[in-house]
Formats: sequence, structure tokens, C-alpha cells
Amino acid sequence: MAGSEELDGLRRAESQRQVLLYLVERGEPVSSKEVADALSLTVNAVNIALFNLFNKGLVDRVSRGVYRYKLGPIMVKLLEKYLKG
Repeated sequence: MAGSEELDGLRRAESQRQVLLYLVERGEPVSSKEVADALSLTVNAVNIALFNLFNKGLVDRVSRGVYRYKLGPIMVKLLEKYLKG
């Protein structure tokens, strides 16, 4: 479970925040290529963001290059508010 330190780190990492919010909004597993296309980021930048989000326990790897957010639905609104605040 992510603590406030991990979430504070997300505030400083814009690409991680964008990627996480995209996964939250989609609500289903998404490929790094799809995320990159949707956010106008490079696949490499998205892969780095996903790697860091995975290490922070905020996303799950579904298969190679495919991820989904890990938090339950109750946390989604709180996380969105926190990250946008």
C-alpha cells in the first residue's frame, strides 16, 4: 500500500502522474503504447513511469507492457483530488 511519501513523489513526477491518472480513468488494463499515444509521450517515457509506479505499488503488470491501476475504486476519487490539488 502506498504511503504519503510515495504520493508526494508522484506530485513531483509529472509523467508518472499523467500515466497513473490515465490508467485510473480507463479502469482497465492498457498497453504502454496506448498510454504513450493518448498522452503524447514517448513509449520509453511511459515505460519508465510505469516501472516507477509499479515499484511504488500503484499499478499492476497484467502482461508484458500492459498495466492497470492497483487502487480500489473508493481510492480513485481521493487520488484524483490529491494529485490535482
